[in-house]
Amino acid sequence: MYSEWSSLQDEIQCDKTNQSVLHKFPAAVGTTVATSVVKHIATSLSIAANNLEPCRLDSDKEVKWAMEVLCYGLSLPLAELDTIKECVNVYCNWLLACMPPSPHPESVPKPLREDPDPYIQDMIHHLLNLFVPRPGSDVDSVRKQAVFCHRVLRQIQLIAKESTMLSRESWETLLKFLLAANDSLLSPPLEKDDSGLSSYDIGDQLCERVLSVLFEIWLLACHKCFPSPSLWKTFRAMCISWRHHESLVVQWHKVNHALTCRVLSFTQGPDYPKLTLTDEDSQLIPPSMTYDCIAQCWFRFLHIVQNPVDLCRPETIGKTHKFMQAAMNSNTLVDPTQHECLLKLPFIFYKAMKGVSVMVNAFLGIPQTQTRYDDQLISTNSNKLSVPSTPPGQRKTSRPMSVFSSSNKGSSKSSNTSANMPKSSTPMLSSLIFYEPRQSLAPTRPRCDSILHLFGAWLFDAALARVRFHNCHRTVPEQGSIHSDRRSSSVTDSRRNSVSLDYHQDVGCDNTYEMGRAEALGTLCRIFCAHKTGETILPVYYSRFYLAMYYGLQTSEDYMSGQVLASVLFNSCDILRVDLDGVQMLLPHILDAIQLVLNDLPNKYKSSETSSAIEFKNVDLQRSCINLLLSTLCLPLHFKDLTIRDIVSSTDTDVQLITFISLKKKILDLILGALKTTADSTNTQMLLGGLMLLVEDLAVCDLAEQTTFQPHDVSLEVDNSVFSDNSQTSLKTSSSESSFKEGPYHRLGNSAHDIDSAYGLFGESVALICHRLMSQWKGDLNSALAAMEILAGLAKLVISPPNLMMCKCTVKWICEFIVQQCNRPAPAHSKDLHSTIVAAFRCLMLWLVEHSRLLYDKECLHVVLEVVELGISGSKSQKPEIQSVQLKETKIAPSVQNRASDPPRYKQDKQRQPASKRVQEAAEGLLTCIIQHVGAFPPPCGPESLFSLLDEKSLLKYTKGNSSLPEHGSPFRYFVLENSIVIGLLEQPLGNIEDPLPTVTALIRGPFGRHAWVMQLRHSPRIKRGSSKSHLADPGRPVPMENVGTHHTVRPRNYPESVDKVTQTKADKSIPTLESLVTDENRPELNKLKSFMEKQAQFEDQISQTKQEEMQSMTFPNQDTECKPPKITEEFQAARLFLSHYGFLSLDALKEQSNGSLPPSLVTLDTTNPGLSNDLEVLDTITARDNDTVHVFYVKSGQRLAQDILRNVESNHCIQTQFLEFLHSLGWPVDIQKHAGWTGHISTSWKISQPEDIQNNAPRTGTGGSIYDGQQQVLYWADVSSEVAFVVPSLDTFNRLQNDGDKSPHISLNVNGDRLRGTKPTTLTMERPLGEPRSKPGDSPGSPHDASTFRTRRFGRASTITIGPDTKIFVVWLENFEDHENFPTGDLLPLTNTGVEQYTTASSTSMRQEKDIFLIFIHALQNGLFRIHMEGNTGRISMAIPLVDGMVVSRRTLGSMVRQTAINIGRRKRLESESYQPPHVRRKIKIQEIVDKYHLKMTESEFYTALFQDVHK
Repeated sequence: MYSEWSSLQDEIQCDKTNQSVLHKFPAAVGTTVATSVVKHIATSLSIAANNLEPCRLDSDKEVKWAMEVLCYGLSLPLAELDTIKECVNVYCNWLLACMPPSPHPESVPKPLREDPDPYIQDMIHHLLNLFVPRPGSDVDSVRKQAVFCHRVLRQIQLIAKESTMLSRESWETLLKFLLAANDSLLSPPLEKDDSGLSSYDIGDQLCERVLSVLFEIWLLACHKCFPSPSLWKTFRAMCISWRHHESLVVQWHKVNHALTCRVLSFTQGPDYPKLTLTDEDSQLIPPSMTYDCIAQCWFRFLHIVQNPVDLCRPETIGKTHKFMQAAMNSNTLVDPTQHECLLKLPFIFYKAMKGVSVMVNAFLGIPQTQTRYDDQLISTNSNKLSVPSTPPGQRKTSRPMSVFSSSNKGSSKSSNTSANMPKSSTPMLSSLIFYEPRQSLAPTRPRCDSILHLFGAWLFDAALARVRFHNCHRTVPEQGSIHSDRRSSSVTDSRRNSVSLDYHQDVGCDNTYEMGRAEALGTLCRIFCAHKTGETILPVYYSRFYLAMYYGLQTSEDYMSGQVLASVLFNSCDILRVDLDGVQMLLPHILDAIQLVLNDLPNKYKSSETSSAIEFKNVDLQRSCINLLLSTLCLPLHFKDLTIRDIVSSTDTDVQLITFISLKKKILDLILGALKTTADSTNTQMLLGGLMLLVEDLAVCDLAEQTTFQPHDVSLEVDNSVFSDNSQTSLKTSSSESSFKEGPYHRLGNSAHDIDSAYGLFGESVALICHRLMSQWKGDLNSALAAMEILAGLAKLVISPPNLMMCKCTVKWICEFIVQQCNRPAPAHSKDLHSTIVAAFRCLMLWLVEHSRLLYDKECLHVVLEVVELGISGSKSQKPEIQSVQLKETKIAPSVQNRASDPPRYKQDKQRQPASKRVQEAAEGLLTCIIQHVGAFPPPCGPESLFSLLDEKSLLKYTKGNSSLPEHGSPFRYFVLENSIVIGLLEQPLGNIEDPLPTVTALIRGPFGRHAWVMQLRHSPRIKRGSSKSHLADPGRPVPMENVGTHHTVRPRNYPESVDKVTQTKADKSIPTLESLVTDENRPELNKLKSFMEKQAQFEDQISQTKQEEMQSMTFPNQDTECKPPKITEEFQAARLFLSHYGFLSLDALKEQSNGSLPPSLVTLDTTNPGLSNDLEVLDTITARDNDTVHVFYVKSGQRLAQDILRNVESNHCIQTQFLEFLHSLGWPVDIQKHAGWTGHISTSWKISQPEDIQNNAPRTGTGGSIYDGQQQVLYWADVSSEVAFVVPSLDTFNRLQNDGDKSPHISLNVNGDRLRGTKPTTLTMERPLGEPRSKPGDSPGSPHDASTFRTRRFGRASTITIGPDTKIFVVWLENFEDHENFPTGDLLPLTNTGVEQYTTASSTSMRQEKDIFLIFIHALQNGLFRIHMEGNTGRISMAIPLVDGMVVSRRTLGSMVRQTAINIGRRKRLESESYQPPHVRRKIKIQEIVDKYHLKMTESEFYTALFQDVHK
């Protein structure tokens, strides 16, 4: 830089201008003269100042003679402190001559006032005598000398700042004076005599002050009179002799940081992240300094100390003239590099690298504050920081594990070190390694090459400082090569020398300077991790960086440095996900380092007394390792048999060819081992997300390759015992940990030996997660939720062959977890605890639906139903004998618990005391799912809807003679059962029913959906041939037979024959006969009566004979006497029959409940009220599943405007090919008009499509995803508990939003009542004002224009139903990863309206709160993998998994992982929300509202009377 200029160092050091003529005389003479004259001058000065008398020194000759005396007086020994003080007072007063008019100008000699410049220069030369050390002085005298020096420095500072008459010669004299003063004080090494008194203690006291004045005045000179190149070269050369002082590095970086802050402000713009300085440092740079001057100063000051890496080379620092002179004058010191003051070099080297690191961070745009480094960089008391007691170069090799221990003892003392030197301990890891939470970099930051051009040579040299190289990396230096001048004076030479290596042939692994080396290598990691998309870096920088990383990642005892390794792991989290060329060659070494931190160290100190301290101190280090590990998970299966190039090839190193697939087992062991040992919640969730990625990637890969692996030792067990009723793996209800340890997890030890396969890894992962969940994570909300999310994801994986035994055990373990949580003592019950139980019930539901065969196992079914019972009622009907451990834990008296011998308690005998209402609702949901969906999902109508797609309007189309709803009333009769089920009964048979049987069509609306049933009262089952009509027709008379058999004429008797043989008694004769009572008078009448009787008998016989003759003459059969069947009835009161046959129709059901607030068990609704159909329609819009909406965007490189982003998806030529593949992996396309599920907006969701309403519009082709903008199609995915719509907003969506003039994402609720209409829409939506047009401002721009009018009606009070938070989830595909900093979330937010904002708790705000917006950024790497970046403010519940910020996922799993994460984000936000109600609860509340509004209150007699009346035909 200054090669063509000469240095002034010799001129300054040999300058005699500070010598007086009195120095030619003996000391006694000079002292006498100086004492007398100075005293008189000082007295005259005081008198002149007080009496306003002019100074008597009138001529130039007089003034110069007096200055000669004053010059000598400043050089007197410290015994003459009074004379020295008076000399200082006189000169400080005379120096004011170059200032603006002073209050007492008469005290200054006249020649000085008239032309001060030459006198000022002479006085500055003379003042140098004050800064010369006085050997042998006492401590008090040295301190007073320091006080005088401080005063002179303050006066010089004042002159430099305020004087306007200093010439260039005066400025140069001033700068030379400061250089000479610093050189006089700082060049000699500090030495102490036997008494501990330093001969040069004045330098130790003034070091920081004199350096700060030098740097400050030099900056002022740059502003007022820029120094010449010779002065700059002199400054740079003289700093070499001062580098053993810590204050030099501190002041150097103070100025560098202040200049860097100003340089960035005008080179990068005012919005660039600034380095916040202290108030004192921010005033170092004059505000009016020009940009060119600042740039010149910044670059020159940056190189003012030459190569800071020399600070780790005592042999270089100790080769100065003063050190050599001290060694020659010393009786004990032979080698100047062994000087005691050089023991501070390791810490000075660290501070130098720390300062460089701060500047690099400023260029990268990492927000930082200078005060963060005060304790490490600007420490004024370095004694507080321990330094190694062993001289550099002789320190023993560090133990590899010592850096991670809680305390490390100092190295053993050298024989050359004093025995009295106190021992010191190595500082803690957390106080040495710079680590900040991962912060975003400035998008407009300089290129990596630019930063490396500035600092690369220093950082590369420092990163390999005193490293013991392998033979292949050792280069013998030629004469006059690198060591002659490690840092050239030009940037070009610096870049050329940056590829050279230090050569330490005989030095072992010296970790004395590992602090600075760690900081340098960490800074390099941050630079390379700041690599932008598509940016190029010089190959020479790549090679040097990878070499430094190789030695920094060493874990062997001979080469390891704990501080360096920790720094690398802290600062290289992104190194494998920024597309660095050839970075994969570091993968084996990175995995070795991660294994040391995650597995080896925790196991090593597991039983140590200090294990807890170590664990807490290493949480951040473990997190960094996990971050790094998450970027390696997909590499083995992605590159497979590709060979990793070895960075080392030497005779002393075993070289083996390593392929990516060979590292798969190691990565699996790493993540499983880390899960077993980590205790931090955040680290646990990150590991669980990585484990999910591993299992799914392996399962999908195995399935694609049609792998048919089956463990040899579990095949028989799976076939024979997985569904056996005699299984010995019965679930215990004890909540103690011992029950789990005795469970099937420990008996399945041989079931998953080979974790290289998806089968084995699935079993190992599930068992490990369940074990940790029940033993460690049950008290941590976030860890438990993460475990449930991963278990739910694992349930959906397709493993071939299926691990059925592990599936059964998993269901049991989840049940046992629920039992443990419910049985915890009352003080432990909280919202967080109940949230984990609710999540466990949901996870159990998914496992049962995905593996429905498990419920064919009697034991498994019993365990599940017991847990459901526990969740609903709070207790089980029968419990086994409880262990004492559990009794002690739950603090429940033994008498309260059931014994195994006790009979079960039935439902009606138990009092409901569930853990909470939320737990009860979750258990009810699981029970309903078991009954309705397990083994039957997806339903016949597809996964789009769990409801029946039939409603009243659809059914009436198929009734005989009816095609629409009547204008008044409804043919349906509505009843409500148990205040929770609405039954609509239609007594008219449907058109396809020809049998004249009692038929009723029932629409059953309950908390869990809408179902349509048609029931008939049949005489025979349907499986028999023939219709029911054939059984109701007359079968006809049988054909008469010729042989009628033998006809017996038997006269019937009224009494048996034995009666005649019984002898009569007197009692029998008590009734006289008729003959005995007849007299002569009445005998004629008796005879007449007998004749009448005979005639009547004869007449009857005649009639009978005549009739028989007529009948014999008639044909057979007789139509008049033949039996005929009655006429078939075609009209029934089917509703009454249905209610009666199902037991709903009873007097008890019609009575009011004892609690007056509840209606009777059976309630009739008023069908004449027109609002009933509208409210039923609203009830249908409350789906039985949670729904989420994910909006997907594509951002090309550099785009910031919403219109440009939306325009990308218009054509498939504007996007990457992987984007469309990713979209189709999220879900399947559905047509909005025909879709029965969630579409992303309530106006088009959950509708019953009628053929006449469907418009056959040709789908758009050749789009880049815009077809899924919600106009024609969306991407849809659903399971039994969730449904998700993936919407890709397009430019058409944005244009319609602009045309509508809607800037708010909320829907207006103010609608006049006279706009209500009586017709019922076909689109089923959430409750909304009737008659509101689709194009009204407030509607979503993502819903179609031609959609039918969106109507609903409200009566009475407003609905209290809320659906919880409206969480916005954005998935953003980035071509350039840096664009995530400029993504216009606010501009795109109005496009993401779903219509549910009016039901959320944040509906009063004009825009969505930031905490409710989550962004998942996806960036395609050059190696074919995808980098994930996640943003979103999390509350008490952290970010959902399986995706983790920084994870690198494969193409196979990208869509599934994004979908699972989006669903889990919605679930976590709903768990956290105070206002969220599950869908079945919202439906139940709505049913209760319907009962309150439309209940027909009738007596029992009125109810039965109305029941028997004819219904509307």
